[in-house]
Amino acid sequence: MSKTNFIKIILLSFLTILLLCLSFPPADVGYLAWIAFFPWFILIVTEGKYVYLNSLFIGVVFFFIQLSWLRHVTIIAWVLLGLYCSAYFLCFAFCARFIIFRLKLPLVVIAPCIWAALEFIRSFFLSGFPWLFIGHTQYQYLPVIQISDITGVYGVSFIVVMVNAGIADMVIRSFANPDTSFLIPLNPPSENGETGELSEVKNLSERVGFTGQYYECLFPGRKFIFFSLTCVLPLILLVAILSYGLYWLKNYNPQEGPTLCMIQGNIPQDLKFEATEEDQVQILKKYSDLSMSVKGKSIDLLVWPETMMPGLLNINPELTGRKIDVLSQLTAVQLAQELNTNLLLGSLALTLVGEEQIYFNSAYYYNREGRFVDRYDKIHLVPFGEFTPLKKYFPFLAKLVPYEIGLTHGNRRTLFHLDTLENGSFTFGSSICYEDTVPSLIRKFKRDGADFMLNVTNDGWFRNSAELEQHLAIMVFRAVENRFCMMRAANTGISSFVAPDGTIYDKLSDSKGKYKEICGTLANRIKFIEKHNSIYTACGDWFAILCTTALGTMLLLAIFKRTFHLTIYKH
Repeated sequence: MSKTNFIKIILLSFLTILLLCLSFPPADVGYLAWIAFFPWFILIVTEGKYVYLNSLFIGVVFFFIQLSWLRHVTIIAWVLLGLYCSAYFLCFAFCARFIIFRLKLPLVVIAPCIWAALEFIRSFFLSGFPWLFIGHTQYQYLPVIQISDITGVYGVSFIVVMVNAGIADMVIRSFANPDTSFLIPLNPPSENGETGELSEVKNLSERVGFTGQYYECLFPGRKFIFFSLTCVLPLILLVAILSYGLYWLKNYNPQEGPTLCMIQGNIPQDLKFEATEEDQVQILKKYSDLSMSVKGKSIDLLVWPETMMPGLLNINPELTGRKIDVLSQLTAVQLAQELNTNLLLGSLALTLVGEEQIYFNSAYYYNREGRFVDRYDKIHLVPFGEFTPLKKYFPFLAKLVPYEIGLTHGNRRTLFHLDTLENGSFTFGSSICYEDTVPSLIRKFKRDGADFMLNVTNDGWFRNSAELEQHLAIMVFRAVENRFCMMRAANTGISSFVAPDGTIYDKLSDSKGKYKEICGTLANRIKFIEKHNSIYTACGDWFAILCTTALGTMLLLAIFKRTFHLTIYKH
């Protein structure tokens, strides 16, 4: 590799990494995502020998930086998850180059389909990790994200990648002869013995710094087709998406619903994880005191975050012999009665099956009389966080789980019925921890009849890191996709309210504007759209499935077919 080519690869690689990192929290400059990929896309099309290693390098650095909050829990998971996610960058580069050079399609056509398909696969494969999708960078730009109620977050990722690909195509073309359509690298000679217009190749090689490769200038007179695909197509789709978003926001007229109050105690995870009985009593007292501070206010539902009730609420304390279980159950009843409000409390649940003890991560619902009504057991558990896959065959893997006990997943989407003081009755569901990042689960709750959703979480594992902002950004899309209000009660932050249009209209902060690692209460009314089911709620991930089907079709054609009528690139 020449020195010039090496410098170009390094500069374009780090430019993509920089722009991608700045697009996501904590920098949170989302508009940079619209140009973040094009330096890498240029390398994918114009480089040959090192393109796959380079793509893997970009993915590794990006994910290691953005997932650095995992180091607070486990270094091994940070490394393994970063490497796993990076493989999707490698897969994208392989699919893109393979389809480009076999089917002669432009990047602007194939890149959005490949990227949306790979994000969709990552959302469920190996239990799924629907985190750091490029569409998530746009959560603050309401006109852009309204399309999510049709396509899910994948539609936003699709248009962002398409714009990047269009820019990359135009930049690469700028190095070609004005009378030609494109320029690509070739390994001489091609299978049919052709080596291209070599007189033009030498000049172009010197201009763009590529040495030791042959280049071919292609198809005079095809400028109209090229211009239509690289400029007009992304522009038309972007205008259509923005028009839809602006139209929807103009006609958005939500109603006021029940009043909810989130309790955020800011219990350090180190204290909670290794709590003595006295520590548990103090945690219970802190959350109880914060709850009592809203006495006298009209609250329809008071919410504690994930596992913040230290005792077991579903089992007779005489069976456990633990003081904290007695205190926890008494506290739940007294709070409901004294505050005259319904309660949703995060805690563990224990079920005895013979001599076996089965634990669940649960949310308990109490009515205003202090009577336990129902509970939701977390369905989507975090592998190596809450349970150990293949533990029976590889017992040593249990050491990777932070809990001493393994949790069992629930099998029922529980809906709770809320009778309010002023607004009638509502139905709501609760997700726990990362479950609000799983689009299919939240969509099913909406289809079951939920008017709004709560997320109870303990992100204290990750301290004062960007994980908290990243988590909130993802929840915005669940609200827009299903057109209902999403609320979060978090132990260390960020407790918040998100409207059906994606607006984060309230979040807990202190007098200095700090919203992480603080304690307090956050009360507000939900906003709801009566009896509104979006296309996404009804049809699910149809758009992502369509993109995946398109990717599979293109790969099959690339394998079994060497010619394609619409020729933009030539092998």
